[in-house]
Amino acid sequence: MLSNIKVSAAGILATCLIIFLRDAQVLGNLVNRPSDRFSLDVSGCALYHKLCSHLDDDLAILSCALNASYNKTQVAVLCQHKLWSHQAELLDNDYIEYKLKEPCQEEPVILNCLSPSEYMIDCVLKKKSSVRDKKCWRMINKIESLVFNDWQIIGNFLKNCYDDIEAHTCGRIPYDPRSLSQKQTLKCLQGQDISLASVKTECQAEMAVLEEMKYNTLQLDKIIFAACNLDQKNFCPDEVPGSWLMYKCLLRHKYENGMRKKCQDQLFYDQRNIVMNYRMSKGLVKSCKEDIRKYHCRKGVVDDKDVRLAQILLCLENVSRNDSTKLSPECTAEMIDHRKMLMDDYRLSPELMQNCANDITTLCKGIEAGGRTIHCLMEHARPRKRKDKRISAACQKSLEALVQEADPGEDWRVDPILRKACKPVVDRACREVSYGNGRVMSCLMEKLGTNLMTPDCEAALLQIQYFISRNFKLDPQLYKACKYDAVTVCKSKLQWADANEHQSEKDPLVLPCLYNYAYNPDLRGKLKPGCEAQVRRVMRQRAISVDLMPEIEDYCMDDLINLCFENTGKGEEISCLQSKIKELGPKCREIVTNFTETQSGHIELNAVVNINCRVPIERLCSSELKSKKEEDDIMDCLISHKNDPEIKANVNCRAAIEHEQLISLKNYRFTRKFKNACKSYVVRFCPKAMTKSQVVTCLSEIVRNDTITKRKHTIFKDCRQQLRQQLFQQKENIDLDPELKEACKNDLQIYCANVPHGESAALECLQTAKGKLSDECRKAIFVVRKQEFADNAVDYHLITSCNSMIDLYCHNTDAANILDCLKIHRQELHFDENCKVVIVNRMIEQNMDYRFNNNLQKACKTDITKFCSDVIGIKSIFKLAKEPQDMELQGKMLYCLKEKFRESKLTTPCENELANVLKEQALNYRLDPLLGKLCKAEIQTICAVPTDITNSDGQVEECLKNALLNHKIVSAECAREVAQIIEETEVDIEADPLLERACAMDLLTYCKDLEHGAGRRLKCLKIILNDSNRKLEADCQKALSSRLEMYKHVAALNVIENFGDMYNEISSSPSKKYFLIVGISIVGLIFICGLYCGNLARQAMYVKRK
Repeated sequence: MLSNIKVSAAGILATCLIIFLRDAQVLGNLVNRPSDRFSLDVSGCALYHKLCSHLDDDLAILSCALNASYNKTQVAVLCQHKLWSHQAELLDNDYIEYKLKEPCQEEPVILNCLSPSEYMIDCVLKKKSSVRDKKCWRMINKIESLVFNDWQIIGNFLKNCYDDIEAHTCGRIPYDPRSLSQKQTLKCLQGQDISLASVKTECQAEMAVLEEMKYNTLQLDKIIFAACNLDQKNFCPDEVPGSWLMYKCLLRHKYENGMRKKCQDQLFYDQRNIVMNYRMSKGLVKSCKEDIRKYHCRKGVVDDKDVRLAQILLCLENVSRNDSTKLSPECTAEMIDHRKMLMDDYRLSPELMQNCANDITTLCKGIEAGGRTIHCLMEHARPRKRKDKRISAACQKSLEALVQEADPGEDWRVDPILRKACKPVVDRACREVSYGNGRVMSCLMEKLGTNLMTPDCEAALLQIQYFISRNFKLDPQLYKACKYDAVTVCKSKLQWADANEHQSEKDPLVLPCLYNYAYNPDLRGKLKPGCEAQVRRVMRQRAISVDLMPEIEDYCMDDLINLCFENTGKGEEISCLQSKIKELGPKCREIVTNFTETQSGHIELNAVVNINCRVPIERLCSSELKSKKEEDDIMDCLISHKNDPEIKANVNCRAAIEHEQLISLKNYRFTRKFKNACKSYVVRFCPKAMTKSQVVTCLSEIVRNDTITKRKHTIFKDCRQQLRQQLFQQKENIDLDPELKEACKNDLQIYCANVPHGESAALECLQTAKGKLSDECRKAIFVVRKQEFADNAVDYHLITSCNSMIDLYCHNTDAANILDCLKIHRQELHFDENCKVVIVNRMIEQNMDYRFNNNLQKACKTDITKFCSDVIGIKSIFKLAKEPQDMELQGKMLYCLKEKFRESKLTTPCENELANVLKEQALNYRLDPLLGKLCKAEIQTICAVPTDITNSDGQVEECLKNALLNHKIVSAECAREVAQIIEETEVDIEADPLLERACAMDLLTYCKDLEHGAGRRLKCLKIILNDSNRKLEADCQKALSSRLEMYKHVAALNVIENFGDMYNEISSSPSKKYFLIVGISIVGLIFICGLYCGNLARQAMYVKRK
């Protein structure tokens, strides 16, 4: 029997196929009267005349007649017909235009509806919520309250039966306002007094349709099922017709392609009624009745007044956020359904319709379908490009209110766009995460930037998160963990939501406050651990987009539009602001500076690095990731591995690391460890330094001077270590040294255009082209080299090229003196050739300028001051010049010291250190730049030049010595230089490594107790050579005899050309005392002769005059 009833009901509802609008003017052209006839005459109706005669307006009279308290069954038939006819006029297009054109002239949305081609009443009522003008809104509200309560389904009946109703005066008003409007009218047409033949065929068909659907017994709340008859069969065949489950099923399919417009419209009107009065929702009232009563959700509203759905939802959400209270599962389920409803259709939010009307028309016209308009408005809440228009402030506030009411942050499923876009991602990446409490939203945020995330899901997610980020209460996990800290520390309200107070103006201040307490070292520890962890989670997730950081986005909107409109990738906007920090407005610059300073110590805030370097961090920096002792250790780890194959292959990761390095150069505070270690020294010694590179240069010069002078370090070890690390990074990439890069900008383009800037390649390229560089670039290179030689640990090329050799030979050596250690071991059998080349090049540079050789500088400090402080006197090669302070000396100081070395005037430490230099030069002529320059032609033509730069067999210098002895050297400068080299070997045999090597056994046997220098050991060998009782080794005897011949030859070449030469020769001669006595004697004799001759001359003159 039950099944028969169901079938019958289905048959009844099937008649809905023809009850709604067949074209745009079914109701619109119902009547056709002149505008002066749009009035209501109740004369002849004593009851109405008595109650309503004092009223002038037709709508006021109609309202009075319909709503007055009296027994409507006693009203005369003619009077009822008059009222019915005027109610029918309310659906007429001409009448709607007549009544609304003047009061709504300032409402373009309504004026657009006043078109003959549209169904005006339907358009006007749907746009009612967007009306701002009170006069217009009141007029539309009056019409809506007086129109037939079932006008959506009686359009065809009124159109086809209007003439018959007028002819038979059958217009009737319903006796019960809750019943359908045409019951009595239909009963009149079907009465015995009217012949069926007198009714038009079209009207008879419509009457049959109403009769078939049992219109006379149909309830007002069941109209929706009549309007959606076919849709029920298509979308919900398994649900019971007319049931609550059927209604929910229709709502779920509301925006699907097959759903008919009349069904969608009826569902919309029904939902709008629920929004305006929650009691219209049977499901919510039934499931949440006890909770609404228990928690006083109708507070402040009398029982007979409507209560908006938003108030009830906010009240119940407030209860659900309280740990001590719980809602019933049925009520919670109903709340989710109603939150979905709000996110489905923007037209259900009156404030949104009103405040966003212009924005919707301008930015989002014609795209409504299942929440698309809402997301379109969200997308335009922040413009991406200069030409984009932003929604109004009032519209944004309405969106914020809607997001709080619907609360998608708590359950992602309430947002249809997000649900559709992210369902595949949730099924794949978050399937084990339980719904509710924001857990799925948090999971989705964690997947941003991974392969699991889809573009559609990401776009929808960020649009929602933009609004969630502006109210910390909309993140359930954050709110639960921090609500008491927010109250006690940040002065937030304890209540989650207040329906009578807008939240957006104060709640955005809470998260920045919590952020400050979580990240500021001076305030750390005041938040509960759980709250601090949640703040860090939120900041990590939101760092992916500046949109999700209101404290930055709100102050930097103009700068983002003007400077960073092309940077729309994940994390790119904040990176852009950081890169252009000097160009930002004052407040934006301050905010970005503070954020960057915090970001430097907390890698989770660095979205670009986190996204692009996730795998390298896990593989190469796992220990730092696990320990979390120092959060910036991970960034240091990535920098140290930047040139590893794994990161070099990951272009995006390497670019992200280098970007962070470049950003840190803008302010020393942007490197947390450096700031903490060196801040006091920066304030004290470098107050004028603007950038970190300037600070590093300033402080490193202080450290260098302390090292050379052997003073106690002014700067403590922690800061020195940070300086070393920063200098090491600068030497790796020329981009990280802005002063050097700017000074050598043109030189880089000319000489190193195709050389990569990383891995110290550009710096080494400039070094090889040093002789051709501009003065400005050479000065900058000189500063860099001074830093590298003062502390070898910052010499990137040396450290990386010799890494394995350092581990093998110098692992216990102070990193600052690595070069000295490597020089000692470079001749080992299995020493790395690449490392050896770097070492030799460094030795060549040291010989170009004594300031690159710390050992020589320390040992010869007194001698330099005494002999070479102001002027370097170099005969026929260099002009006399003062020592430049910011450029290489091109070997001038070494030349000066070598001259004093030949004269045996140097102190013992300086002489010994210089002897080591000369020894290395003798073995490898390339270490003597002056010799290579003056004897270039002779070396290429006479001597066999080894191609290996590291060759240290001493054969080239030996070849030049023999060439001098055999008169093969043409150049006078070359001959002089070779002669001086031979003279130097007379002072200390160490300067002649080939002779020392040949005579090593004899030196140990006969001369081991003699001090080095002053030719002592060479004299010792000469004595043994001439001693018939003792005999030298054959190799030593041969080599020594050859050297003695060279010394004689050089002595013969030394011709005195001027008094300076004579003075130098005499002062350097062992018989200089003899020469001094002879000279004085000669001068004395000349003086005496002069006196005698003078007397004779005076006597002769006297005699002559006399």
